[in-house]
Amino acid sequence: MEGQRIAKNEGGGKLPWIITGAVVGILAAAYLGSCAWASGRDTILPNMNVAGIDISNMTLEQAQDAVSSAVKENLGNVNYTLSYEGLSETLNGGDVKVDTAQSVQDAWDLSHDSFLTSGPKLVSHMLGISSEVPLAITEDDPAIAGVVDRMQEAVAARDENHAYAIKGDRLEMTKGAPVATIDWESVSAIVRDNLQTAFRDSIKEGGEDVEYTHTLTPTETKEGEDPDFEAIHQELAREPKDASLDLESMEITDHVVGVDFSVQDLKTAYQVAKGGETFSIPVTLTQPKVTKEDLGGRLFADLLGEATSQVTGVASRLYNVTLSANSCNDVILLPGEVFSYNDTTGPRSTANGYRMGYTYVAGKSVMEPGGGVCQTSSTLYYAILHTQLEVVERRCHQFAVGYVPDGMDATVYDGGSDFKFKNNTDYPIQIKAWTYDNSKGRFITVQIYGTNLDGRYAVPSASTFDWISPTTVYVPKDSVERGSLVLDREQYAYRGRKAHTYRTIYEKDGTKVETQDMGGSSYKMRPNTYYYNPLDGDPTTWVNGVPPTTSTDPGTTSPGTTTDPGTTNPGTTTDPGTTNPGTTTDPGTTNPGTTTDPGTTNPGTTTDPGTTTDPGTTTDPGTETDPGTVEPPPSDSGLKPLDPNAMAG
Repeated sequence: MEGQRIAKNEGGGKLPWIITGAVVGILAAAYLGSCAWASGRDTILPNMNVAGIDISNMTLEQAQDAVSSAVKENLGNVNYTLSYEGLSETLNGGDVKVDTAQSVQDAWDLSHDSFLTSGPKLVSHMLGISSEVPLAITEDDPAIAGVVDRMQEAVAARDENHAYAIKGDRLEMTKGAPVATIDWESVSAIVRDNLQTAFRDSIKEGGEDVEYTHTLTPTETKEGEDPDFEAIHQELAREPKDASLDLESMEITDHVVGVDFSVQDLKTAYQVAKGGETFSIPVTLTQPKVTKEDLGGRLFADLLGEATSQVTGVASRLYNVTLSANSCNDVILLPGEVFSYNDTTGPRSTANGYRMGYTYVAGKSVMEPGGGVCQTSSTLYYAILHTQLEVVERRCHQFAVGYVPDGMDATVYDGGSDFKFKNNTDYPIQIKAWTYDNSKGRFITVQIYGTNLDGRYAVPSASTFDWISPTTVYVPKDSVERGSLVLDREQYAYRGRKAHTYRTIYEKDGTKVETQDMGGSSYKMRPNTYYYNPLDGDPTTWVNGVPPTTSTDPGTTSPGTTTDPGTTNPGTTTDPGTTNPGTTTDPGTTNPGTTTDPGTTNPGTTTDPGTTTDPGTTTDPGTETDPGTVEPPPSDSGLKPLDPNAMAG
């Protein structure tokens, strides 16, 4: 049978392709349509959040409000801690700066990143797929950098510096642990990531507090070096220091407690301790003698000593005493400081306001600027003798002064002799010095104020001896009228003697503690000086004290008599030292033949050598006060002799 040809069905093979193409076209259209739809949306994808904050299907503005509100309400509930072997530093999430606008923008960009992918991404999120973007925190956020830096410093100090401190009467030290090497740059990134997690947990827990701790792990550790024990001792050890008075601010500075400890004990304890272990050793604490509390309540509270003397002489002398007293008034000496009278009063010159007054030059009384200032220095010394203060430098006058007891004066002169004393107490002292007038005349008073905790006091005394009565000398002078004797009224006679001064210290209850030897004083005798006419010859050769007969001018006195102007009996002459009723008498003076200085109440008596002078007296019988004298000290005083020609202040 012959085969038959079967004809092809036109188009029958293309149908599947057409169907496939149609499906593809439909799908492509659907895909493109979904992409167009997704791209045209003005909202964020569904199932989208920022660190746990749901911003699904929100507009950009709505998402920003939601994230800002959540951050404000919840970030402060997060406490983040970095920890390492007992060290820790904590950061509060509220201190971290979050860029909420950038966080939402990141979510928006993820939702609208590409036209061709936006459709499928939208469909997948609609079917349950979710996406999350983190909070936008800058890499150099100050709060994060701060907690990392603090932790780094703490670890370094623990490892290298070996923390130590004085606590009470012990020195505590923590032995350095092995030195740790930590990648601190990576720690900052870890902190940012951990904060994201901690914040998400806070949101998840509905705003509950979240405590998050991250423990650091070092990449390498090695044993550290031992500390410098000597340097630690130099840093912590100190001498005790008393509280003191700042003279500029007049404020009391704080005291310092002394600290000391054994370097070897510290080293031994360190070697025995384990890494990171805290140990201690005893320290020796030395309390200061004067604390701030003591000084604040006792400053200048006690009168340590005082003295008063009467000021006599011409007005310029009184003025100089007042001026020098004012210079000393209110002077404050801190413990250990030395007072110098010359430095305090300054040069005694007219340029500095001092006036002319009597001083001694080579044993003669002359008028010079500053005469009288020695009464202030002497009264000050007399006050110091009533205290326990240390006398550094003092010299007696050439002649006894009379306004303070013998042995209790202090002469001074510019550029030479000075009166100095030291504040050897534990507290500041203050000098009070002033002059004043009352019905008996002018006086100067000096007081020393300080702090006397134990109540001890001092009483000065002196023994006087080797008295020498003034002799009489005759000096020729052409201007003297013949047949007369004229007494030198400027160069007064002084009785010579010696004195030795003591200072006795007593307890508050009167118990004697000790007697201090304050040294000796030697006062020269100065004679009565009479002037006569050389034509009459030396009065010591006069027969019966009567000058040779001379011719008499009209109106002159009898050639056989000599009269000192102002004598009580012009018809008589007296040879000094004799009992001849014809002797010449100087008005106001006692009989020249006696041994009494002018001003004594009993010309026939003398003080018993070796008796103790009452420290309260201010008048020396028979002496005349020449203010501001200069006196070389006695050879047995232990002081450097002065130039007798030196000028007194």
